[in-house]
Amino acid sequence: MIAGGTAGGAVYYRKSHQSEVSVVSVDSLASQYYTDDTSLEGNIATSAVQSITIDKDMIVQDVYVSKGDTVKKGDKLVSFDMTLVQMELKIAKLKQEQQEQNLAKAQKRLASLQNGGPVEESDAGSDSLNADQPSDTDTSSTGDELASAGSSLNGVYLAAVMNPILAAAMLESTASTEDFTDTQQEASAEEADTSADVEFGSDDTGEDDTEPTPIPEQTETPEETPIPAPTETPGADQPQDDFVDDVKIVDIAPGENKDKLMDGESQFVKILNDETEPITGTGTKDDPFVFLCDSSEGYVVAKGSFLNKMAQFNSDGTRDAGKTGYWYQLEFHQNNQVVDYQDRKSSCIGYYLIDGNLLDKRVDNDSEIEYTLDGASQYEDELPDDDGGDYDNADDSGNASITRDEAIKIQKSRIQSLSLDIRESKLNISKLEKKVQKETIYSRLDGTVAKVGDSTTSSSDGSTFMTVKSKEGYYVKGTVSELMLDQIKEGTELKCSTSNGDFNAKVAYVSEYPVSGDSSYYGSGNPNASYYEYTATIEDSSVKVSDDDWLTVMLAGNVVSNGIVLDRAFVRTENGVSYVYKDDNGVLKKQILKVGGNVNSGYSVLVTGGITREDKIAFPYGDDVADGVKTKEVSADEMYGY
Repeated sequence: MIAGGTAGGAVYYRKSHQSEVSVVSVDSLASQYYTDDTSLEGNIATSAVQSITIDKDMIVQDVYVSKGDTVKKGDKLVSFDMTLVQMELKIAKLKQEQQEQNLAKAQKRLASLQNGGPVEESDAGSDSLNADQPSDTDTSSTGDELASAGSSLNGVYLAAVMNPILAAAMLESTASTEDFTDTQQEASAEEADTSADVEFGSDDTGEDDTEPTPIPEQTETPEETPIPAPTETPGADQPQDDFVDDVKIVDIAPGENKDKLMDGESQFVKILNDETEPITGTGTKDDPFVFLCDSSEGYVVAKGSFLNKMAQFNSDGTRDAGKTGYWYQLEFHQNNQVVDYQDRKSSCIGYYLIDGNLLDKRVDNDSEIEYTLDGASQYEDELPDDDGGDYDNADDSGNASITRDEAIKIQKSRIQSLSLDIRESKLNISKLEKKVQKETIYSRLDGTVAKVGDSTTSSSDGSTFMTVKSKEGYYVKGTVSELMLDQIKEGTELKCSTSNGDFNAKVAYVSEYPVSGDSSYYGSGNPNASYYEYTATIEDSSVKVSDDDWLTVMLAGNVVSNGIVLDRAFVRTENGVSYVYKDDNGVLKKQILKVGGNVNSGYSVLVTGGITREDKIAFPYGDDVADGVKTKEVSADEMYGY
């Protein structure tokens, strides 16, 4: 009874002393009527051009027209094999799933901390995963020693780090020969390196019948620890025994390019093809092939020949019986340096873990796909498991170097970062889904094919692959804010006004990429938004216009009688869902909305359901805004601070 009374009293005290959030009537915030006053500025042009460009991941399948052909709106122009785009889409969806799992784990960890769970050292976050800072883990010193050993043993180093036993032996051997001269060390390295060149998955012990280089006589000969030859032990889920017949460990000949071995020049690649070899791995999910990617330009190009090899496709597009795709990992490292080969996470700034089976069918060997550093996954700090226990009396001190409040703050920041990552992933997925739908491109204009380029070079040099020039006539050209792309699309009716009168035009197409900063015309909306060029056709031949006439363009037939236009500041949108916080019998309640899109140059939202003009809503940002918080009604002037 005492415990229950105390808890009840605490709840009552919090409720009675919590801050109140101001709410204001929707009617006082909303426009009394809706007319789109975006005023898209445009001008009259006597011709229009439809341009078609090819991305690296789009493989031309069929070209239906030739230069000089006359085409009508709706005629097929070109079709693409979207196998690589489909693969990108699958990778993007898997990445989003992993991000959502990390978010759920972070949210669970936050709840544990807020409910009194023990503070762990991992809650502080690990700077060792930040590539611009050195690792403070115990393995860093071991890595330095191993690097030193590798430097003195030339080409043996990389082969050694593939096998922990060999690595340990190398360290012990190096420690026992510190007083050797450089000549002795190089001679020993050459002898040891005869066993370094091995094939993944082979049973070769690495022994060589060549006679070792003799070591000059010395006064003192320290006892040497024998260096075993590296061997590969197939994992339980390893594919067939001969699956790596053509994949070898990257190694450097004794005494040659040892500096390149250490600084990564010989290992980090910009282009992955069928001749690119991994530094380690057996091709399974638990032990994928690892390829080091040059990060200097922010991306690496994978050729179709590489993807086909990782998928184990034969030249005829089939797979041999029992064979499946390999798992492989593409890694970017800060300054193209692997700080510690036994713990590559310490310097890894982004990676892709890919199942070769994601490639549905064989692609052209010369086709290309880009893997960008920006789109790569990041290693997340490991969070402690939470058993969901009662931690009301838990000790905050523990062994952690941070306080509970600091841990909670860090966890909230992590959740916010993951939420943004998921949002970016969804945007990327949406972009890829739209690209997949463009498998066949049709003419948007009546006109003539002015250019048909080379399908093998247009994607790599960034040039336009095909252009269609319109027939003579008048067209409306202008720009539209990215905030209104959901309203200005192919087929949208535009109401155009000139000094000579009004007329309608129909949008033929909108550019896929934003216009450059030196464009001569822009929309009159948000200056922070990107703008896309649109072209609209004037179907009424009696319209009197002149070339370069400036127009005021509005959406035709867009008057809404049952909608409410609200300032965007009062509407929050997360993961595509828009909502407000409204008053519900004196307390705040989250209310999901139905929206008709962005209006007024993107500064406002058209609300078509979820609230009425009689409702009262709050400014939806701030620490005090949450379900159940008390409300107090204020006027619109008070809300805006007038």
